[in-house]
Amino acid sequence: MIQLSNINVSFGDKALFKNLGWNIGLNERIALVGPNGAGKTTLFKVALGLMVPTQGQRSCSNGMRTGYLPQEEVVLAGRSVLEEAMSVFADQRSIQEEIDQLSSLMSTMDQDDPELAPVVERYGELHHMFEGFDGYLLETRARSVLQGLGFSPADLDQPVENFSGGWQMRLALAKLLLEEPSYLFLDEPTNHLDIESMDFLEGYLKGFRGSMVVISHDRYFIDRTIKKIYELDLGRFSLYHTNYSGYLEEKEKRRELLVKQKEEQAKEIEHIREFIARWRGNFIKRAMVHSREKMLERLLAERIEIPQSRRSFRLGLPEAPHCGRRMLELSHVTKGYGDKVVLKDIDFLVEKGHKIGLLGVNGAGKTTLLKMMAGVEEVTSGEKTLYPNVSLAYFAQHTAEMLDPAKTVMEQVESVIPTETPGRVRTILGAFLFSGDDVFKPVKVLSGGEKSRLALCCTLLLPANLLIMDEPTNHLDLKGKEVLEQALKEFKGTVVLVTHDRYIIDQVVDTIVEVADQALKIYPGNYSEYLYKKELDRQSSQAASNAPRSEPASEEKSDWEEAKRRKAREAAEERKRLRLISELEHRIATLEARQRQLESPSGGLADPEVYRNGDRMKGLMNQFDSNKQELQRLLDRWEHYHAKGE
Repeated sequence: MIQLSNINVSFGDKALFKNLGWNIGLNERIALVGPNGAGKTTLFKVALGLMVPTQGQRSCSNGMRTGYLPQEEVVLAGRSVLEEAMSVFADQRSIQEEIDQLSSLMSTMDQDDPELAPVVERYGELHHMFEGFDGYLLETRARSVLQGLGFSPADLDQPVENFSGGWQMRLALAKLLLEEPSYLFLDEPTNHLDIESMDFLEGYLKGFRGSMVVISHDRYFIDRTIKKIYELDLGRFSLYHTNYSGYLEEKEKRRELLVKQKEEQAKEIEHIREFIARWRGNFIKRAMVHSREKMLERLLAERIEIPQSRRSFRLGLPEAPHCGRRMLELSHVTKGYGDKVVLKDIDFLVEKGHKIGLLGVNGAGKTTLLKMMAGVEEVTSGEKTLYPNVSLAYFAQHTAEMLDPAKTVMEQVESVIPTETPGRVRTILGAFLFSGDDVFKPVKVLSGGEKSRLALCCTLLLPANLLIMDEPTNHLDLKGKEVLEQALKEFKGTVVLVTHDRYIIDQVVDTIVEVADQALKIYPGNYSEYLYKKELDRQSSQAASNAPRSEPASEEKSDWEEAKRRKAREAAEERKRLRLISELEHRIATLEARQRQLESPSGGLADPEVYRNGDRMKGLMNQFDSNKQELQRLLDRWEHYHAKGE
């Protein structure tokens, strides 16, 4: 166990947290969340014993081993990739070396040598020990983990110096997984991973036998791996026994309760002040006045602070200009660089109102496809058509180079939305992590990540009906990702995006396009439905490969077997169709119940009291429109799958 007691950490006059207590037990699955600057990484270092707190104690169990993946890039050198990964097995490999030495020694000794018996005994002890921790499988384990995190077999013999910082972070993560510490601390472990590597990491961590504590902006990763959330915010340390989705709901409920408690506290403070003012000069009431003054002092010192509501800000993209149903089309398009063909003879139609997510391994051609669609790169052959009245906005990492270095952050955004008030502009910038005096920074002094966030903000505020986005979440925190997700869900235009954020793909997109083997394959639905269909395809392929094969006795038998296989395929497709219909009906029922709630005369849009509060009315209307749009989308898909069965 790791135990922190009465921990205080201060930097100068600023207290990061006070009297904090934290117990991390066995087999825990914990996420540490909170706004940037709350002290999450600092708390990690205190828990690991890498930093001494201003005050308080840290204690831990004897024999406990910790592993830590920092957010900052690590630098590795002097070995091949495989050798670096195998370096975590130094003790086991020293045993193997001694076994090899003893084996060589025994081969030179006579059977009647008196020294042979102790050598054989030592060899047996070491061999038993080596087999006990699967010593002969260490290299196999290392290769499996490295390849799961994206290294190719050819990469394993390459010097680590040949790899970028992101790939070296993958190697550092692989070493931690192989080391299997008692307590695993991961600070943004998915930052440098593609979707395939994230899936591998999640699967690997399910079998991890120690405790795991993570800081991550990847909501999908937290939802799939975490059972308990600690929130560090405004110096408070709050526990939620749930995953990230449940945490958001519970946090809002707790906030509403705090608002009520603050209102009660304010009334009590006002009542006490009135009593003191009324009786301060009365000699008989002197003791009561003194008591009330002490009570007031205590209440003022313990004033309730309300954390910012995550639902309090909506970006609200500009209204999408009107256009036709067809927006952009690629016909028989091939794209290559020299002799290397990335995409070959593809057809792709983007239609109005769809939210499309591109998936594929690194290097498959996702970014190349976006660049052709945005007009940044020309097609090698084939035809690209941008239909009339399509207003396109494109975001990529290089978009930051188009910012005006002479302007401040605020001036840059005001140039895009000149009619907005300064207060509204500052609120928008706050969602992209520009707060306080940061909005007055010149663009030319911003870091690469800050420029990227500012460029994303400006892109989203352009009046477009087709948004093409390449990794828009790269430099956003959890709050920023939630703002972006809500904005894209409510956007009435069309979106095509590439992102490693599976939560946004799951919540926003209605079509997945898989880019692989120079081609495109389209899957209607979100990320969860895509995974379900991929699993069905995998099971179908596995069943086909395991089926017994025999030579047909006759042409008649061959036809009969083909008909049998066709019926089996049709039955499988029918089961798949019925399952999708059942899932859609469940989701439709949930949305219809929500629609009735939003329309109800008790707290809904049919309640006259709602219209006395403008902000509440707008919030309910936005929820109503968003819910109605999603409901219609699901009903259309339900009808589509029903029609396939007729």
